[in-house]
Amino acid sequence: MTIRSLIGYCVCKSEMYRKRAIVIMNTAKPFNTIRKKLMLLLLAATILPIATSMIISYNATTKSITEEAIAKNNRLLSLGKTNIMNYMNNINQKSLAVYNAMNVPRSLYYILEHSMEDEVFPNDITDVIRNRNLLKDHLYNIYQSVSEFHKVRLYVVKQNATYLLWNDDIKVGQNAGSIPETAKKAYIEPSHKSHNYGLVDLKSAASEEMVFTLHRPIFLAPSEKLLAELSIDVRLSVLEDLNRQLYDSGEESFYIMDSSGQIVLSSDKNEIGTASKQSWLETVLKSGQDSGHFDWKAESFDGMVFYDRIKTPYMDWYLVKQTPYKHLYSAADRIARINTAVGIAFLAVVVLATLFISIRFTKPLLRLIGYVNKIETGNLNVSIDIHSNDEIGLLARRFRSMMQTINNLILTEYRLEIANKTNELKALQAQVNPHFLYNALQSIGTVSLQHGDTKAYSLITSLGKMMRYQMNTMDAVVELSRELDYVQAYLDLQKQRFDTALHIQLNIDEQAKRILIPKMILQPLLENFFKHGFVQSSEEPSELVITCFLDEPRQLLSIEVQDNGCGLPEDRLQEVLQQLNKVPKLGAARENNQEDGGIGLHNVLSRLRLHFDSTAAMELRHVQPHGFSVTIHIPLVKENEG
Repeated sequence: MTIRSLIGYCVCKSEMYRKRAIVIMNTAKPFNTIRKKLMLLLLAATILPIATSMIISYNATTKSITEEAIAKNNRLLSLGKTNIMNYMNNINQKSLAVYNAMNVPRSLYYILEHSMEDEVFPNDITDVIRNRNLLKDHLYNIYQSVSEFHKVRLYVVKQNATYLLWNDDIKVGQNAGSIPETAKKAYIEPSHKSHNYGLVDLKSAASEEMVFTLHRPIFLAPSEKLLAELSIDVRLSVLEDLNRQLYDSGEESFYIMDSSGQIVLSSDKNEIGTASKQSWLETVLKSGQDSGHFDWKAESFDGMVFYDRIKTPYMDWYLVKQTPYKHLYSAADRIARINTAVGIAFLAVVVLATLFISIRFTKPLLRLIGYVNKIETGNLNVSIDIHSNDEIGLLARRFRSMMQTINNLILTEYRLEIANKTNELKALQAQVNPHFLYNALQSIGTVSLQHGDTKAYSLITSLGKMMRYQMNTMDAVVELSRELDYVQAYLDLQKQRFDTALHIQLNIDEQAKRILIPKMILQPLLENFFKHGFVQSSEEPSELVITCFLDEPRQLLSIEVQDNGCGLPEDRLQEVLQQLNKVPKLGAARENNQEDGGIGLHNVLSRLRLHFDSTAAMELRHVQPHGFSVTIHIPLVKENEG
């Protein structure tokens, strides 16, 4: 092998490898660069641990807070339950004072048993007054025994009379009618507005307020004969004071309610004394447990519900506390925000460090690539100025030495070859064919995609599809799906041209896509629209609807192109229809210019009848309120036979 042939072989090989390298570089994905890979790796190695740590920390904190909240609220409700039971037992004991010293004359029970409060002695009328004063003293002792007592009422059954002690004053009055028999045991009446128990015209400076009432029937021992009923109104403020520390006002809700759903006490004062409308009450009542908790999300509440039950012979109350998650996890949220702020600060430092490291690491590589690009242009005497002592520096020095060797070997012969190649290139440039244009479009599209210009890539791809479809002269008949792909590429280019002024809709029957039709049969119909029917308007976009459907009973494939453009004047439409009627049944070519035959429609109908038979037809019509429609009917018999 001669030196000339050896150098020529090296030149060809180097040129081939250079082209391959260019193709590989052009087709590389956006994130295949070392710099971006390094940045992604460092960021992932930092962000993932920080994010994972924050998530684990938040979950652990919320779990710990939940467990602590459950234990804390159970203790608080248990403490509130104990305080209420002690207080209510004290009230109950005060009401039992009526049975003290039952057999002692002048005791309250003795007075009630012998009806002495209304006894009349013929010899001394003052005994009645004395007995009533004695009864008042007994009631006053009960009234003064607890500071929160609002009223004390004694109803005597035999006399149908009511004694009401209020504001250190006793009122006596007859009831209008007998009062129904009360329960057989003491019970608590839920919160209500205090009243006068049927007595009227009572003048007192004491104000009416919310109270709950202990009712105790007094029986003639040991029988069940009712002597009287003692009622003690207790100010509701005492329950508020006892339970004020059980919840955070404004953040949490607190309720005391009986088993029937009547609210005795509520953090919302408007609900006191009403029937509960809370849907979670049924869950509490049906739980079968005296205490517990559950999650609840309904009625604009999302959080936890804690409850405890107070059950005695005279009362059955529930203490219920609602704690929203927002309040429950407020501390966890604060910690999470702090962690997030710290994480963002560290992340900013990491990002800056990552950028610095990646740039310092990849900068020599980018410089080396720049030198290679200069060499690709034909400048083999490029001075590679990289002097680092790492692997990149070693690569640069070896590459510099290799280029010097190649340059010395091929300098003379390569210049001659370049001149010859230049002359050949100029000759080839004069013979550019469509295949070269198609390949060039592919390369341009690849570069556009690499630079992130997906729109340009899409348009170039559409143009390339059209050229490839048109250049293929081997197939005169194609499947409808291929024709539609060509149409779609054509419409994509038009859509880019007119933007929002054009709206395109394709309604394609899937079964029709495999039917064979003559190639390039639809483009004249579309060009007819853009040339004569398209109206560019900012108020109403031009609509172009392409519909393909099978008419199985008639064995026809129908393709309709419809628009909302300006359409054709009636006289022009009749002229086009007359010229279409002149198309021979066998589809012979027309002698005169096709422009006289309806903007290419004549040729479309001729090709259909030539390929199929005389049943192939074309239908033209106006679309209301404005627009134009062209429909071609293709018989399926010949296509199926083929």
